[in-house]
Amino acid sequence: MSADALVREVRELHDDLGGWLGTADDAARERFLGQQHPDFSMVTLDGDILTRATLADRLRGAGGAVPGLRIDIDDIEILVRAAQTAVVRFRERHRHGETVTSRLTTAVLLTDPAARNGLRWRSVHETACADK
Repeated sequence: MSADALVREVRELHDDLGGWLGTADDAARERFLGQQHPDFSMVTLDGDILTRATLADRLRGAGGAVPGLRIDIDDIEILVRAAQTAVVRFRERHRHGETVTSRLTTAVLLTDPAARNGLRWRSVHETACADK
């Protein structure tokens, strides 16, 4: 897996999430969920652990819930890159009008030739942080 593919996947996944939450773009939601590994899990900002199924259920009713949402990604750091696995850390800035919330996210991605950019998301851990 290339570093470019990792960076591209991080940005594209969050474009899809922003598209669903901001405009209720069904195709964006399907692309987002399609990139999650069947065993996907995440630790939310509240410390909850969500499975792929729980995340999908929560997203189902959230289309357009944050009109105009934009998710900016920066400070992408590849912590580990091996043949089958990568670990990345990056900052997410969720912009909604004048409101900006930030989080540091660490994610584990697995190689999958059938997935966009050859990668599928296995695990995500989000931590709230100050906007810098």
